[in-house]
Amino acid sequence: MPPAETLPDSIRHRLNELGIEDAKIDWSIAGDLTADGDLGERWLVLADGRLLVISPADSRPAVDLSLSRITRVTAESLVGCGALEATVDGRTVEVIRYTNAVAADFTRAARRLEALVKQESPPKEAPDETRRRCPRCRRRLEQGTNVCPACLSKAQVLRRLWPYTARHWRKAVFIGALMLLGEAAGLTQPYLYKIAVDRALAPEGEVPLPGTRIGLLGWIVLAWLGLQLLSTAISVVRGRLSAWLGARISFEIRANVHTHLQRLSLAYFDKRQVGAVMARVTQDTGALHDFLVEGVQYFIVSVLQLVGIGVVIFWLNWQLALLVLVPAPIMILMSRLIWRRLWRIFRRFWHSWSRLNSVLNSVLSGVRVVKAFGQEDREIRRFDDRNVALFETAVRAERLWATYFPMLTTVTMMGSFLVWYVGGRSVIAGTMSLGSLMAYLAYLWRFYGPLQMLSRITDWLSRSLTATERIFEILDARPEIADARDAVELPAMRGEVAFENLTFGYDEHKAVLHDINVRVTPGEMIGLAGHSGAGKSTLINLLCRFYEPNQGRVTIDGIDLRKIRLEDLRRQTGVVLQDPFLFSGSIAENIAYARPESSREEIIRAAVAANAHEFIMKQPDGYDTEVGERGQRLSTGERQRIAIARAILHNPRMLILDEATASVDTETDKQIQDALAHLVRNRTTFAIAHRLSTLRNANRLIILEQGKQAETGTHEELMAKADGVYRKLVDLQTEMSRIAAVGG
Repeated sequence: MPPAETLPDSIRHRLNELGIEDAKIDWSIAGDLTADGDLGERWLVLADGRLLVISPADSRPAVDLSLSRITRVTAESLVGCGALEATVDGRTVEVIRYTNAVAADFTRAARRLEALVKQESPPKEAPDETRRRCPRCRRRLEQGTNVCPACLSKAQVLRRLWPYTARHWRKAVFIGALMLLGEAAGLTQPYLYKIAVDRALAPEGEVPLPGTRIGLLGWIVLAWLGLQLLSTAISVVRGRLSAWLGARISFEIRANVHTHLQRLSLAYFDKRQVGAVMARVTQDTGALHDFLVEGVQYFIVSVLQLVGIGVVIFWLNWQLALLVLVPAPIMILMSRLIWRRLWRIFRRFWHSWSRLNSVLNSVLSGVRVVKAFGQEDREIRRFDDRNVALFETAVRAERLWATYFPMLTTVTMMGSFLVWYVGGRSVIAGTMSLGSLMAYLAYLWRFYGPLQMLSRITDWLSRSLTATERIFEILDARPEIADARDAVELPAMRGEVAFENLTFGYDEHKAVLHDINVRVTPGEMIGLAGHSGAGKSTLINLLCRFYEPNQGRVTIDGIDLRKIRLEDLRRQTGVVLQDPFLFSGSIAENIAYARPESSREEIIRAAVAANAHEFIMKQPDGYDTEVGERGQRLSTGERQRIAIARAILHNPRMLILDEATASVDTETDKQIQDALAHLVRNRTTFAIAHRLSTLRNANRLIILEQGKQAETGTHEELMAKADGVYRKLVDLQTEMSRIAAVGG
């Protein structure tokens, strides 16, 4: 919450005029809606035991409430905005309205005020992830990370790659030694041109020779051949080692990204498209691999060549060497300009790739829905739109490079033209031998080659560093759900569960659950019922610790869920979903997913208990039958029973059934209910059911309405309430069944 020091002077002066000194101002928070609902500045101020609302245009506060009269403070979500409300002398008063942009701030303010009026300790709250901004550019940061992609320097990205290379430093050093040796061999060859021209090919009698000119020429050619063979051998060994090293680093980064994705919380994936995440794991690491295998070694070799040849050409003729460097400043300037543009373009290019992958992933995953509604043409148009965006970005990048590279080549040639002219005049004047000029020109071409390669690296580096940056964005994301430092082991869960003053919203200012209080004894079966959107699945998500409560807590065996090791919680919790997910593989592999080490006998026993053995044995390959992508070769009821068998084999202490029979017919429902009877025995069970009749055997029912705990009791107790929520739900469902039966 903003401190009082952020108050503008105009508001501070108004408060001073009311007799409220600066020292009495406890805290303040800026709103952004006027009393008429227009955008404008208003401030909520807590000062001198009073809650005030004041704006720069007001001579007096619009709201002035004594804290002693307030018994409750809440932040309510309205249509398009929010409102902070207070209960004053038994009636509800709207204190201030605000837009959703600052709703999270006011939600926290309401909690602190609520604790203050009840004389309780202020609630412990995590930092507001949605409000964090980069201190440098003020862009909003992604949740779970402190890294701003816009401000991340290219040097930082390269430094992040160093630890992966350092693990294989021996191979890296050996590759570096081979590069040095290869360059030494390469530097020697042009100098042989000078010896060949000035000594072996010079007019007879002009240069005294210790032996025959033909013999010397033969030795020079053999030396050339030997150096070439040595360079070839070095290049082969260096290339093979570099290929392994680049592939290994890419492998490790790809593995780290996948491992980190497995550790991230559901909230991370809720905000991202699956196809975009997949693109980072596959395509971005592929681009990095290409750069590490080829780009890095070309870069290092080019730098070594520039340094080595630069020394040689200055040693041969320093005046000509200065002419060689004439184009260098222009080349550097052009490279800097093109680098900035390419970096921006390739960021858009990879973003377009991600969006294209997202469309493709969603279409292929939902191909049955696409075909069922005849939306093939619509999906083709949607894909084409993304494809065109990718095409246009790619064309921009390639056109920019196609324009830049020929211009760079022309600038490079300027130095060679000057060397030809000035060096040729020196040969004619007799101040320089023809062999020296030939050797110099050979070195010159070797010098400009690496310069052009380094300019090409600009394009390569832009592509790869953009991809690497996107990879590290994932690795920098922090799991919102993780083991606490003082997490305790829970080797044998009893199954005593409690929800204490539980409040939660996927967006902090829009609560889905309000003040839930439930205590469950070990082995008890709890049925959860209510209208769609009442918060049943959200309650289960909190019990599984997929999300953290905004207020209150969940305990198991008296221990706060946040203090229990995730491994112990997951190991002793079993889940059967309404639409069970089966992985591509065999039936046996899917049943044994939670316990891969299970024997075939254990798998069969679990299938028998789940009433799945009979239909499995009717399959062509029995337990080895492939279920297809997402289990599409099986019916909904068959997938459900395999999911139940998976839960039985997992043998959890706590079981969660999320509408496990909602999508099956009556006969299959009976088979699944029989299987569930085996599964829930002696286990703490939470069951969400579409068919309320399936909750008759629950020890207690919890009825949720608009996120609040409306009723709690047994089936008989709740049915006895004529105007109860549960009674109305059962009557409505019974009536719908009767109408369906008559109509059928």
